[in-house]
Amino acid sequence: MKKRGFSGFIYMITELVMQFAYLQLLWIAFTLMGLGLLGIFPSTAAMFSVVRKWIMGEEDVPVFKTFWQTYKTEFVRVNGLGLILSAIGWLLYVDYDFFTFGTTMGSSILKIITLLIIYLFVTTCIYFFPIFVHYRYRFFDYFKYSFLYSVSTPLKTAGLFIITYVIYLLLLKVPVLFLFFSGSVISYMWMWYIYQTIRKIQKG
Repeated sequence: MKKRGFSGFIYMITELVMQFAYLQLLWIAFTLMGLGLLGIFPSTAAMFSVVRKWIMGEEDVPVFKTFWQTYKTEFVRVNGLGLILSAIGWLLYVDYDFFTFGTTMGSSILKIITLLIIYLFVTTCIYFFPIFVHYRYRFFDYFKYSFLYSVSTPLKTAGLFIITYVIYLLLLKVPVLFLFFSGSVISYMWMWYIYQTIRKIQKG
């Protein structure tokens, strides 16, 4: 039986906070279980699979069961995709770092172009996990559709990018909040926004 009134509101908020903290701890634990690099991608996919169900109205979703199911079934596939994204990100970082040494007009133009590509890469990464847990595509199609969704509403995507950065900075100022809520809160925000975008595009 659900509580009503002010006490019910406090109970709901407390339960919500605990759920987000629990999901964050699962994310950290399973990332470490995969020795960091091999754990971060399946853990993140698992976290997004949980928040996706919350957003779709499945309030009583078994968090650990859903998390573990996604983690183990998608371990190989999401790691393959994630390592490709990591390699692309590293190459872009090297390119940008290389162009920062130049002072000519040509190097400045290349630096601006590289920054634009990095921005598009980052926004594609923002869309990647929500798209991954929501759709079943062929391996490389996840990159294509993550990119297409990110550029379909450029102003809203830029807004999401800015809001994410602000939330990240705010949480970083309070280490305890950053430890217990950074991943789960940001993943919920991304999934909620991108799910609305997906529904809007599907409706035409």
